[in-house]
Amino acid sequence: MAGITPPNTGDLHVSVEDLDAAAAYVERLKQYVDDTISYEMERVKERMKGDSNNAQTVPNGTPFGAYEDARMQWQALTRSTVNMEAHLTSLSQKLAALKKGTEDIAKAFRDTEARNAANGSEIERLLESAAPPPPAGGAPTYPYTA
Repeated sequence: MAGITPPNTGDLHVSVEDLDAAAAYVERLKQYVDDTISYEMERVKERMKGDSNNAQTVPNGTPFGAYEDARMQWQALTRSTVNMEAHLTSLSQKLAALKKGTEDIAKAFRDTEARNAANGSEIERLLESAAPPPPAGGAPTYPYTA
């Protein structure tokens, strides 16, 4: 795959707080899909069942009628409804995966920042406990053979 170069990220800065906010936003989107849109989808399916008090009296009838085009339209609507339900389920699963991935990235950055802070503290401690360097022009503190 020649010719594909990595993107220029320049001075990439990552804000763990922004990642947390993104995960929370994705969770709200998922809740909207799961609660509101899925609820409305159930209402559509209920209405598609028809009025049980006024059931279809014609064999193979649909709410659109009993002629061939009405049956074809009803079948198309039924397929479309099933497909939409599958898309909603898929969307909810993908939003859950996106939220999880975003949370994992935020955790990795937190862990890295904590590790870097610990490493920095250890380096500072070692430097403070080390012997001071010899004065300029003074004799070296290690065996020197030239």
